Amino acid sequence: MQTTHETKPATRPARPLFRSPEPKIPRRDSDPRWRPEPCPLSREELRRIVIEQLG
Repeated sequence: MQTTHETKPATRPARPLFRSPEPKIPRRDSDPRWRPEPCPLSREELRRIVIEQLG
């Protein structure tokens, strides 16, 4: 049986110095043709939804 005479404790491998890339979310200013879509709900319908959600 072989014995080792290391003085350092066994360590796990070091973590990489960089993080994994985050998913890229397209920015609206990256496409000059981007336009917001109009909401098909009326103001009254939106009010009812907000009141229902907030209680």
